[in-house]
Amino acid sequence: MADLILAVLREPGRARNILDAADRLAGLAGAGWLTALAVREPIHVPALAAEELAHEADEILAAKNQEGRRIAALEEAFREWVDANATPAAQAKWVAVEGSLAALVEERGSRADIVVAARAVDEDDHPARHAMRAALFATGRPVLAVPPGPVAAFGRRVAIAWKNDARMWKALVPALRFLDRAEEVHVMIGARNDAPPPVLSPALAERGIQAQLHVLPVGAPPFGQALLEKAHELGADMLIMGAYAHSPLREYVLGGVTRYLLFHADLPVFMRH
Repeated sequence: MADLILAVLREPGRARNILDAADRLAGLAGAGWLTALAVREPIHVPALAAEELAHEADEILAAKNQEGRRIAALEEAFREWVDANATPAAQAKWVAVEGSLAALVEERGSRADIVVAARAVDEDDHPARHAMRAALFATGRPVLAVPPGPVAAFGRRVAIAWKNDARMWKALVPALRFLDRAEEVHVMIGARNDAPPPVLSPALAERGIQAQLHVLPVGAPPFGQALLEKAHELGADMLIMGAYAHSPLREYVLGGVTRYLLFHADLPVFMRH
């Protein structure tokens, strides 16, 4: 049965990049359906006295109109993308709903097979952060984090940030469906000076995937930065990794490597918590 990919659209200027990435992933993973989700955020009206409410009415109306224009721009971007995409990998559908962005990403994402969403540009990019947190920690599904800017074709040279634990395996298993199509697969493992030399897991070879091992020293600079620099050195166009958190408040405190890549990666990152 073909998979369903949920593409979370938030900013009209990034909609085409998200859709391109989702469709590329659909082609790699054999997905048959792509749902483009746009969430209209409700405008909350505070409990005010009548004279105060009248004073705020213009601002409330302006906020509603602005939100309506954003959703309309997203739909226009989706329609233009569909018209321009003569040979899509998956059948695309537009869905616009009103409600909490995080709650709807959780609800819709848990019914999908893969979630595709924009990574946050910076700490102040709250909508993207909320959507990504919901996708990673509430859906139970693998997530493709898409960087800002146009996304080139990916999946030919894949880098894996390897850590032999449950998070890594949860990310790797769904990625196996497209890893065997890659021209190159590179496995990056961190090691401290006093640790035994790491070895390549036989898991990939057992599935007919020939991978090259690269050992990276753990230390300065931040390991997330070292991973990203090595991925560029290898010419990787995609990164696969587990997503980690250092606190029970996982929606708020991401692990160091996960956090670094979700704010700095300039290539698609396929991850799963």
